[in-house]
Amino acid sequence: MKAIFHVGAAHPWADAFAGVPWALLPIANRPLLDYWLETCAEQGIDHVQIILGDGADQIESFAGDGTRWGIRIQYGFARVGERPLDYVRQSHERRDDGLLFVGGPFFLRRRKAFHAGGFQILEACRFNHADETWFLFGKTAVEVETLLAGDAGSSRGLEQIHIHPFPIDRMAAYYDLNMKMVRGEFSRYLTAGYGMADGSSVGYNVLTPPSALLRAPIIIGNDCRIGAMSTVGPNAVIADHVIVDSHSELSNCIILQDTYIGQNLEIHRKIIFGRRLIDPDDGTVVEIDDSWVVARNRPDMRTEDFIRYCILWFLALGVSLVQVLPFLILYPLVRITRIGAYRRQLFHDPKTGYIGLPVFQKIENRRSVVYTLFRAAALDRFPWLVLALRGRLFVCGQPPMRHPQDDDIITQLTHYYPAVFSYSDYNKDNDRLADALWYVHVRSLFEDVKILIKSLLHRFFRAGR
Repeated sequence: MKAIFHVGAAHPWADAFAGVPWALLPIANRPLLDYWLETCAEQGIDHVQIILGDGADQIESFAGDGTRWGIRIQYGFARVGERPLDYVRQSHERRDDGLLFVGGPFFLRRRKAFHAGGFQILEACRFNHADETWFLFGKTAVEVETLLAGDAGSSRGLEQIHIHPFPIDRMAAYYDLNMKMVRGEFSRYLTAGYGMADGSSVGYNVLTPPSALLRAPIIIGNDCRIGAMSTVGPNAVIADHVIVDSHSELSNCIILQDTYIGQNLEIHRKIIFGRRLIDPDDGTVVEIDDSWVVARNRPDMRTEDFIRYCILWFLALGVSLVQVLPFLILYPLVRITRIGAYRRQLFHDPKTGYIGLPVFQKIENRRSVVYTLFRAAALDRFPWLVLALRGRLFVCGQPPMRHPQDDDIITQLTHYYPAVFSYSDYNKDNDRLADALWYVHVRSLFEDVKILIKSLLHRFFRAGR
């Protein structure tokens, strides 16, 4: 039997966790995808196909080749507009020996009577949610074909092996599932090596002074620090690398990894993710700018990102030093001859929301040697290079998204790197959304240097056209 997990579809409720794919959102401190892969390992499914979308690099980094679970994982990408079950219908060879399919944020919630051998007696079944198939199981090709043709399968579905199908279709459902887990259900998923006491689970390297009070049931991850006179619990899920400062009270809440909780705070029925406070009842997100209240306790920039930033900064400095004298000579000539000028336009900015950038525009459509030289030397991007040196733009990355023309695109990007140079500088037939998504997937120092060199050479040899 094989398994197909389709994680490429977008689900708006998960946008609040910007930068984290919904398949990696933690349930009782374990990613949702981890539960699916462990189920495959329990049932002897040794081949898994994961269909990716946004956040593909993070999912591949987490799951790897599947060695951790003793299975083999292959990856593919969802087509634009493709529904999750469409991929299964097109993949005949992947369902010849039966199929386990998951096509959305779906949790196999185990009841007390569940046992791992239950799948051996599970009849062919499917689970639909909001007109989409989120779960499908058949042990033979005939059973799978019957389900794909529209048959509902077993009338009892997953309940026949004591699994309650739990769709996570909104923020409240995600919160409720974590609360159910912390109240005792997480013990049904623990493997050897984990310990429990008084309905609680505490990871390694957790420092708690004698004056701190831990009230069961709670789940605390690894490498956490609890401050003096603080109270954690009941019903608190604390992820890895969390710092809770003194005199704070946390109950009925979820604190995701790498989060700092300040002093004298009372957090009840909330989800905290870095400096984001999320209300699980309606999904409202509030950004807290005061780092003394809540904050990320790890830098957003990874070591490789810092190295790439430094190298590209010096490359941009070199290009700008070469351009400064020609710019001071040619731009006044461009203005005097009324060939072109800069006009400020509004773009999206990942830090401040919006930013005004000077965009060079041709005023008169006529031939000009001065204009050709100006464009061929990429001098129209000189002001942007200065902004990149000041840290307001990336040197290479995605094209800056305009407001309001590109508002639809920006909502589909989990990572946004507005840059001076992008694929559009040397690729005429480009799609802004596709290029932006692809850049996030392959982002590296090599890719950035390639974009910079190709952009400059293309402009030079095309004489600015």
